[in-house]
Amino acid sequence: MTQRPSHDAATGAPSAPDEATTADIPLDRANPAGDSPARADENATTADIPVDRAPAEVVRDQDTTTGPVAGRSEAGSQALRELLERTRAQRLAELQSQPMRTSTRAPKQTKPRTDHLGASQRVAQRVARRTVGRLVTGTSVNTQPVPIITVLKGTPYQAPVQASEPAEDEARMILDLAADIAAIMMRAGAGTNDIEVSVIAACTACGLSTAEVDLTSSTLVVHYSTSDGRLMTVMRVNRGESTHYAKLASVHKLVSDLVDGRIGFMDARSRLDAIRSQRRPFKEWFVTGAWGLMVGSLVLLLGGGPVAIILGIAMAVFIFQLGKLIGRTSLPSFFITALQAAIGTLVAMAAGNFGLIDSPQYLVAAAIVLLLPTQALYSSVQDALTNFPLTAAGRLVGVFLSFAGIVSGLAFGVACGQALGMQPIEILVPRSGVHVVAMIVSLGAAAVVAMAGAVGMQASRRFILPAAVVGLDSFITMMSLTLLGMDNVLASLLSATVAGFLARPLALRLGAPAIVLTIPAIYTLLQGLSIFTAVYRIVAETETTTFAEGLSALFTAILANAALAVGAVLGSYLARPLKGRRAETVAENVRSGDSPAPGDGTQRPA
Repeated sequence: MTQRPSHDAATGAPSAPDEATTADIPLDRANPAGDSPARADENATTADIPVDRAPAEVVRDQDTTTGPVAGRSEAGSQALRELLERTRAQRLAELQSQPMRTSTRAPKQTKPRTDHLGASQRVAQRVARRTVGRLVTGTSVNTQPVPIITVLKGTPYQAPVQASEPAEDEARMILDLAADIAAIMMRAGAGTNDIEVSVIAACTACGLSTAEVDLTSSTLVVHYSTSDGRLMTVMRVNRGESTHYAKLASVHKLVSDLVDGRIGFMDARSRLDAIRSQRRPFKEWFVTGAWGLMVGSLVLLLGGGPVAIILGIAMAVFIFQLGKLIGRTSLPSFFITALQAAIGTLVAMAAGNFGLIDSPQYLVAAAIVLLLPTQALYSSVQDALTNFPLTAAGRLVGVFLSFAGIVSGLAFGVACGQALGMQPIEILVPRSGVHVVAMIVSLGAAAVVAMAGAVGMQASRRFILPAAVVGLDSFITMMSLTLLGMDNVLASLLSATVAGFLARPLALRLGAPAIVLTIPAIYTLLQGLSIFTAVYRIVAETETTTFAEGLSALFTAILANAALAVGAVLGSYLARPLKGRRAETVAENVRSGDSPAPGDGTQRPA
C-alpha cells in the first residue's frame, strides 16, 4: 500500500510539505517509519518512477486511495500515463529510424558476372588478378635475410646445441676461438666451405648465432653484433700452407664435440692450443720415401718394368728434395715446378736412350702426377660449386700457373734432350689384353698409391687403410668403365664420384673431413700420361701431328683432371644424407640428457 501523506488534525487538510504532487512520489516505494515528510518529499523524484511497472498495478494503487488523496492520485496516474506514452513513443521512433540507417548504407559490391566468358578466359582472369595482387602487395618472405644457421644444413654440424647469448667479453673470446680454428684449418689444407662451416658451427654452439663470416683463400674476418648494437670484428691472415691432415682431423673432432655439447668453451680452448702445437705423424724422410713409392707404383700401374720402377722412385725423391731446397729461397712456385718437370723429362729421355727402360713415357707420366696440384684443383672446384667465386678464381689462377709450369718444364726438357742429340720418346702406348696377374698387380699398385698419398699428406695412421680402400674402389670403377669403351672424361667423372661418395661417410665416422680420404684416392685416377702425350705433340711437331691437335689433346687432358675434382665434390654431396640423421640424434640426446656429455654446452669462459 502507498504511504499516505500526513494531515492536520484540526482541518483535515494536508500539511505544508504535501505541496509536492503525487506524481513525485514513487508508487512502489514505502516511506519508512520515522522519515519526515520533508525527507520523503526530497527523495521522491520523477526519475524514481519505474518505467517497466505494469499499468494494472498502478490502477490497484489508485483504487486503494480514499478521501482527499483520490484527486491527487488521479493526477499522478495521468502524469504516469503521459510519461509511459512519451517513453513508448521515443522507443517507437528509435525502432522506426533503425531501418532508415541501414538503408543509407552503400550497396554491396558484387563481382561482375562472367557467365558469358569461357572457362579459359575465366582462368586467365583469375591468374591475372592473382599476379597483379602479388605485384602490388609484394613477397616479404623472399626478401628476408637468411639465418646463418641454415648454412649448416647437410653438414656434420647441422644440429648444433645452441647456448644462450654471452656477455661482451665472453663474445670476444669466442670470436678468437673461432678465428683460430679457421686459421689452423686454412694452413692445414682444408677447403673454403669446410672452414666456413666449422667457424659458423663453433660460434653458434657458443651462443653467437648472428655471427657473420667473410672468407677468402688467404684471409678470414668474423663479425658479431651484440644485442645492444656493439660491433666486434676478428681477422686472421694465412700467409702460407703446410698440409697437415692429422691436425685437420683433430680440429674437425674438436668442432664436432663442441657442437654436440660434449665440451664447453674452456675445454675447446685448451684442446685447440694443444692442436696448434701438434706434431706431424711421420718424419720428413718417411714422407719423402712415401712420395717416391707412389711414383714407383704409378710406373707399375701404367706398365713399366722393374728398372723403371726403381728409377722412378729415385727420380721422385731427387726432384722432391730439390723442390724443398729451392723453395727456401722464396722462388715462385712456377719456376720450381717447371724445373722439376724438366729434370724428370731429361731423366726419362736419358734412360730411354741408354737402353735402361723401354717406355720412358711412363716415367715422365708418373713424375707429372707427383707435380700436379691435386689438392688445389679439388679445393678450387669445390669453392666454385659451393658459391665461393672469388676464392675459386684465386685458387684457379694458382692451379693454372702450376699446369703452365708443368707444361713449360716438359717442353723445356724435350727441347734440351733434342738439342743434346737424344732420341725422341715414343708416346704411343701399346695395347695389352686383360690378364689376371696383371690385374692383381695393378690393384695392389693402386692401393699402394692411395696409402702413399695419405702418408704424403700427413694423415694419421688410422686413415691409411681406409684411403687404400677408397682408392682401390675408384680405380676398379675406372678400369671397368675404360674396358666398356666409355669416354675418358666421363669415366674420370664417374670414378671420382665413387671416391667422393665412399670417402665422406667413412671419414666422418673416423672423425675427419672428407678431404682426408678423397685426395689420396684421387691420385690413382690422375691423367699424367695424357698431359705428357699432349705436350710432346705440341713440342715435337711432325707431319702426322700438328700444333692444333696437340693443343686439343692438352685441353682434353686438363679437362679429364678437372672432371676428377668435379666428380669428387659430387660424390661427397650425394653422400650427405648418410650422416645427417646420426648428427641430429646425437644432438637430441645431449639436449634431453640421455647421453650426458663431459662438458656443458652452455659453459662460458671465465
